[in-house]
Amino acid sequence: MLYAIAFRFSCRMMNLWERIHNKIQQKHCIVGSNSKIYRQSNIINMSNKKDHILIGSGTHIRGELLVYPYRGKIQIGDDCYVGEGTRIWSEKGISIGNRVLIAHNVDIHDSNDHPVEKLARHKHFRSIIQEGFSKDFDLNRQEICIQDDVWVGFGACIMKGVTIGEGAVIAAHAVVTRDVPSGVLVGGNPAHIIKPIPSE
Repeated sequence: MLYAIAFRFSCRMMNLWERIHNKIQQKHCIVGSNSKIYRQSNIINMSNKKDHILIGSGTHIRGELLVYPYRGKIQIGDDCYVGEGTRIWSEKGISIGNRVLIAHNVDIHDSNDHPVEKLARHKHFRSIIQEGFSKDFDLNRQEICIQDDVWVGFGACIMKGVTIGEGAVIAAHAVVTRDVPSGVLVGGNPAHIIKPIPSE
């Protein structure tokens, strides 16, 4: 009896915390109707501009969305899913269409995050630690576009400058470094076409 009461109380507290977390996270972005931001999620909008993170209707977010201070936008369409442990970090622009499923532990980054040259990389890192993020470093930012009805498998990595065509499937742990045509399955590192997906 006591166990049942404690369990119900625990469930109510978790639901309350999730609703509070949802409201707090929505202060940093614009969210469509019937979308949900779960307690596992983390929305970091360093630009302090809500319209730099747009989430459509009926979308479920369990991962992390991060926009850097000086640049970057994330737009996610309707009826999408972003899994737990997934990180979508933008310094340029990341556009995700409708009905896109992104599994857990996926990484989507539209820049190098640090300079490639060793001295510049060390200077950039030191600058972040001491002063915060700076717009003065060339991080080779390039937009990412993920079109409608794409499925990204767990542990995949989507690199800067990539367009993934409508209905494509990205296999688990694939590293996508170049454009993916519509309606194909890709996998591997670097990702390559494995086979076309039969049309319905």
